[in-house]
Amino acid sequence: MKTFYITNKNAPHHLRFIEWTAIRCLVFNKDRRLIEEAFADSVGFAHFKWPQSYNLYRTKHSKDPAALALHELFLQIMDGSITNLDEFYHSLRTKVTHRKRGNALKDQVLRQAKQSATQQAYIDDGKAFVSNNKLISMTTKAAVRLAHTDVSEVQISELLQSLVSEYNPTALTSDEMDVLRSIFTRKVTAMEASLTAHEATILRHTDKDVSKNAFHLYGLFKLKCETGDTWALGQLELCKELGVGRPKALAAANLLVKLKLIAVSEQGKRGTVMGKTTIYKRLQ
Repeated sequence: MKTFYITNKNAPHHLRFIEWTAIRCLVFNKDRRLIEEAFADSVGFAHFKWPQSYNLYRTKHSKDPAALALHELFLQIMDGSITNLDEFYHSLRTKVTHRKRGNALKDQVLRQAKQSATQQAYIDDGKAFVSNNKLISMTTKAAVRLAHTDVSEVQISELLQSLVSEYNPTALTSDEMDVLRSIFTRKVTAMEASLTAHEATILRHTDKDVSKNAFHLYGLFKLKCETGDTWALGQLELCKELGVGRPKALAAANLLVKLKLIAVSEQGKRGTVMGKTTIYKRLQ
């Protein structure tokens, strides 16, 4: 059985205790003997110390919302309000281990209030609305990934259907699918407006060093040259500009040439010193 805390010797005892309690009640029908047998090899007698550590944690953190939520979760397990492990782990994560605090909590509450108001406005107007935050998040991530890739309408439809199948409990209506597609399309449009296709190609290069150096070098060309201007750039200066050695610097320049962002106007002579100047022309 997969556990997060029980068999983790470095986990806090109060978390090992609450998971032990949840599994004992929800999996082994509160039978202490069965759970002890199940974890005999991995836990042994260590669990006998956990109730005392749990109570000590509650005493030391009597005003901590996370500690209060932890004990509320314990009571819900014992009275049967929590009925399965998925529900238990969700509550443990959202209310205890990853509980939002301070400004993060205020921001979350504000976002939820805005979303509720927006959803109600759409309902009042008879318009479709997608309220699944996970589905929306995965849709926008996919849009970021596919910006400047010339993805087809058919591929978009297949992608969105796949996301709905994976992250939504039920199929979306035709109107809701249109809303989801508009979310995807708006994000793609925004990403393509903020980054050129060539810049996206550079950043997606499989060699991360080449990607980083080429993106930096292209930025320098845009900073120093208008389209059509030239830059007399020796290999020594090129290396200094990028802060890398000759092979990596030349790989970056060659990628920009390959993408037709710059061109070699006048090549430095072979066999000369490293500082021999090459004249590059900015094309885009």
